Amino acid sequence: MTRTEYTFDDLRRFHDEFTLCNWIEAGEMMRYAFLNTTEFLPHALILRDGPIADLAELPRDDVAATPVRTPLGTVALDDYVQRGAVNGMVVLHRGAIVYERYPRMRRTDKHLLMSVSKVFTGTLIGILEERGLLDSQADIDTYLPELLESGWEGVSVRDILDMASGIDCDEMAPDAYHDPKSAYYPFEESLGLIPTYPESRYSTWEYVTTLQRAKPPGTVFDYTSVNTFVLGWLAERVTGRRYADLLTDEIWSRVGMEADALISSSRCGAVAHHGGMIMRLRDMARFGLLFTPSWSLVTPEPIVSERQLREITHGGRADIFEAGPQGQRFIRELAPARPLHSSWHWDFVMPDGDFYKGGFGGSGLYISPSHDLVIAFFGTMVEPGVRNALMSVSQQLSEGWTD
Repeated sequence: MTRTEYTFDDLRRFHDEFTLCNWIEAGEMMRYAFLNTTEFLPHALILRDGPIADLAELPRDDVAATPVRTPLGTVALDDYVQRGAVNGMVVLHRGAIVYERYPRMRRTDKHLLMSVSKVFTGTLIGILEERGLLDSQADIDTYLPELLESGWEGVSVRDILDMASGIDCDEMAPDAYHDPKSAYYPFEESLGLIPTYPESRYSTWEYVTTLQRAKPPGTVFDYTSVNTFVLGWLAERVTGRRYADLLTDEIWSRVGMEADALISSSRCGAVAHHGGMIMRLRDMARFGLLFTPSWSLVTPEPIVSERQLREITHGGRADIFEAGPQGQRFIRELAPARPLHSSWHWDFVMPDGDFYKGGFGGSGLYISPSHDLVIAFFGTMVEPGVRNALMSVSQQLSEGWTD
């Protein structure tokens, strides 16, 4: 199905069929739910303000025609975007749109980011550290004493930012999202994102205080979204403000966004820092510009500090990245290119300083500061477990980029 709009009959059908089990399964239900998340889940508003930062449109035929290696073979970028499991894609060079396609959505639609949401949390932590409200080298229980006598005690904020907390909450386990007895299931359950038995057994805040340690902190890149929730809680604690308002004031209202964003929320008010942000594609690309030399096109003063950018690109730990299963997966999937490390909630950083964050279903944000390049895309799976190849395609585009 390649249409970009839905009828009223479609709406009724999807609402009749929707469950907390099937909305993240591959197929048309997944695409509808990711494009209309607020019809199904509670949410909080992240508000824009001020003039819209216009993005010049300078389409380049050579970008559309770039040959890229994909599961469909080596094909032109435009061919893959039209045929692959891609809902929308935009490429910015020096702040101008050089490529933009929306094969399975409308340009003005808002799309669920899933785990791309995590880098907004990492960025917010960097902003608050620059302001002197926290120290990323300090232990998390310095700010959240509720975590004393749990697996979080003595874990540095930086280890949590680098997905190296060592906490025993395996998100990658085969039963993580299906077995209520798994360590990870109650976390998603408490946020109202998967079925409750018979109702949510925990508040999210209370649940994370029960988690214990599986590994020594700072030794393995071990991806789990509870790290992001703890960082969001940290931001709320040191400011005394709710997360959606922090994102409004510190990022969204300062970047000339064209539309409000949203973030999914539990009925108890806990937001899904790790995967619940919802926005337009061009606005996700505007956020990406904050990490490039063209940041001044969207904001009058820098939001991402030179220090944070330097720590992302050069402050990671290759040894812990290679020691983790997620790091090994990125190394395999990007071969022959080889990522060096993960840092500040970005999935991987390349030797040339490019970095990337992906989200379940096929969304992603790829930044190349050296090329002044932002690649942003939305996707959902057509077949179970088969996401688009735009993570690798983005790296290929950057590697072969010519001005």
